[in-house]
Amino acid sequence: MKVKVLITILITFTFLSCEDFLKETYKSGLTSDPYYTTPDGVESLVNACYTPLRYWYGREEASNFTATGTDIVTKGAGHTNTPVNDYSTDFKADNGGLNNLWAWLYKAINFCNTAVARLDEVEMENKDVLLGEVSFLRAFYYWHVVEMWGKTHFSIDESQGVITTANATEVSAIYDQILDDLDVAITNCPEEKERGGRITSWAAKAFKARMLLTRGQKEEAAKLAKEVINSGPFELFKDYKALWNMSNSEGSANSEVIWYVNYSTDHLLNLELDNEAQIRNGGNNLHLMYCMKYDDQPGMTRDVLNGRPFNRYMPTKFMLELMDQENDQRWAGSFKWLWIMNAPENKGEDYPNMTDTAIWTINGYATPEQRAWAEGRYQIFDLSDVYEEDGSVKNRKQYVQIDKFSDPTRASKGEDRSSRDAFVMRISEMYLIVAEGLMDSNPTEALQYLNQLRRQRAVPGHESAMEVTTGDLNIDFLLDERAREFVGEQLRWFDLKRTGKLVERVKAHNPDAAANINEGHTLRPYPQDFLDAITNKEDFPQRDNY
Repeated sequence: MKVKVLITILITFTFLSCEDFLKETYKSGLTSDPYYTTPDGVESLVNACYTPLRYWYGREEASNFTATGTDIVTKGAGHTNTPVNDYSTDFKADNGGLNNLWAWLYKAINFCNTAVARLDEVEMENKDVLLGEVSFLRAFYYWHVVEMWGKTHFSIDESQGVITTANATEVSAIYDQILDDLDVAITNCPEEKERGGRITSWAAKAFKARMLLTRGQKEEAAKLAKEVINSGPFELFKDYKALWNMSNSEGSANSEVIWYVNYSTDHLLNLELDNEAQIRNGGNNLHLMYCMKYDDQPGMTRDVLNGRPFNRYMPTKFMLELMDQENDQRWAGSFKWLWIMNAPENKGEDYPNMTDTAIWTINGYATPEQRAWAEGRYQIFDLSDVYEEDGSVKNRKQYVQIDKFSDPTRASKGEDRSSRDAFVMRISEMYLIVAEGLMDSNPTEALQYLNQLRRQRAVPGHESAMEVTTGDLNIDFLLDERAREFVGEQLRWFDLKRTGKLVERVKAHNPDAAANINEGHTLRPYPQDFLDAITNKEDFPQRDNY
């Protein structure tokens, strides 16, 4: 059974909730409430710092800003925030998703700042561990903020009363604090694999490796990543598809997972801070977002096995062409291309000979013989049915489906909540950090770690076909490898920005956005709600694109 560490402490949120960033008012006087000077009160406050993670990981709105608008994922027919994917002129400062994410992140940061202040005032047995956890979470939330908005408001003090003046802090200063906070977490958090979703020293080391790579400290990043690989309690799966089975969906029992956001089979325990309709009543929602529209097709009806098709996101043609279908386990482990008839009464007059297969989406091109055989039996959608030659999409409803997040264990076909934990960091990322961190200074060692990962991801017996040489060691190949490994895992936009490849690769591989994107899009607009709330707007000039 899951350890329920992310339970919302309702009384805490009564005191901590705020309408908008820079309008915080502690209605019940948190700063003077004696409960929050007790060990139990402080621990409940620390627990509250975890809950905002559920606004981001396993969520639609955050996926709009991290998965779509990249080279590997674009909008499906059901996409709800298309300006973000397309970088169109409709993507403006008043974008609802943008304003919500900003507010949630700054609420989370203020929870952490408040917890740090309270920990400084109370004596308790596990004080250092709790300080390590909160320090990590503050660093984690600030990473999202600084990457999205760059120079922005920054504080490590709790907000008290109404604040109408913000400070515009440089990126380097925010990253200095991120790294300092991670050092506190590394020192104070236990060296365990599993603490019920709570922060461990290993999670802090892994995230610091990611941060060092982001800041260009490549060899330091590689050194720390190697420590996590060689000394940590983590192990690559032999079967990549099994990594995503619901039987392995609890981060606590999954050997690849360094850190995860906990979701429960009891959805009452998944409620978030405000329980707003947008966040769909708790649970991991990614199974909805990547599910293609199958339930209105001949021979098919909606069922639990095939999922509830919100049809929000689809792979780009480029993403599919990256996959080695013969040698790489990640093809079968990440995608779905076959739907078996589940409603014979719905097959219609055009498919009288349908007996098992109803839909076959092909990552490639059907031969005339395959189409002739399929006539009257099942539908075929190959790359030419879904994409134009240049990758432009002509069918946003039926396509090869990213299937890593599916959940056939849901209680009903209409259930929109999954208990699948959201894997935030996996051990495979550390291998790729070593490869990127050392590819210039020590390509031999970089290749060793890269090939170790690729051999493990090989179809059994095809290990040699998956090996690469030092000639393949460049940032584009490593971004391709990250696409194969992490597609859909809410990391891609950050990877492309970090490597300076966002504009180049979106222009080359995402025709929905290619004509619009420019270097200005490597930062998001300051949200209109924020600008309306502050008196020193001149310190936050809006980015030109917005």
